[in-house]
Amino acid sequence: MKKFALAISILALVVFYFIPKEHSEIEKFSDKNDSENAVSKDLKRKEKSTIETDIGVSELASAEEYLLEAKEIRRCSAIPKTQDELDKWMSKVNEVGEPYEYIEEVLSRFERCSQFNFISDDFVELLFKAIELGSDNAVAELWAVSDREYFQSKGLDELSREDTIKQRVKFNKLKYRLSESVALTGGEQSILRLVKEYQNYDPDTGNPNYLKVIAYADFGLKIVEDNDIYLKLDFIKQRIHQNMEFQDIEQAQMLTEKLLNKFGKNGN
Repeated sequence: MKKFALAISILALVVFYFIPKEHSEIEKFSDKNDSENAVSKDLKRKEKSTIETDIGVSELASAEEYLLEAKEIRRCSAIPKTQDELDKWMSKVNEVGEPYEYIEEVLSRFERCSQFNFISDDFVELLFKAIELGSDNAVAELWAVSDREYFQSKGLDELSREDTIKQRVKFNKLKYRLSESVALTGGEQSILRLVKEYQNYDPDTGNPNYLKVIAYADFGLKIVEDNDIYLKLDFIKQRIHQNMEFQDIEQAQMLTEKLLNKFGKNGN
């Protein structure tokens, strides 16, 4: 009987000692799982945030990448493509006595360009893509492209005289339209370019358009941050403004308000 009582006591002691400890381990395991789940959820939130940020950066980088590649292709298109072409070019420039600095520059660019493997020679299309992504610098580069470069880039060298004229007009209108689209997002170089160009030619009329000059100048004076661009816009406005009729000035002010409204709708 005593042995039986002793056995019961030992069993009770074992139960008392081990059960709480086992329960404690279960609680720890549960707490660990809860902690891991919380970390997992937090990581998922952070991963999502990173992805969203990367997309934004990627879009901004894409515009710059399009522009940089377009510049490289444009500068490489004006020099010999192969060693044979370079040799012929060297013979020709030596005969006419081109400056040494010019020859060295071409040789340097030939060496640099030979390292690239461009997918396309159409650098104008790359500029269009950069502009579609809002690149103000790409607009400035586009205005520097000559008609001859445009035709070569687009493979339009063999057009008839009539088609050549049509394509030239199309290209000119496109420069204005793309400049306006970027100007309305706050592109300061595009605003200044339009103010300069409308003094000489409006593709819609074929004549200067001083109303648009004043309108875009006023628009720019209200939003630009670059001091140099601001002063240029103000100078042009004052010069044109003094020779305009009151009615034209009122119309220009109405157009400026429309431009500002579009600028605001673009999220600015």
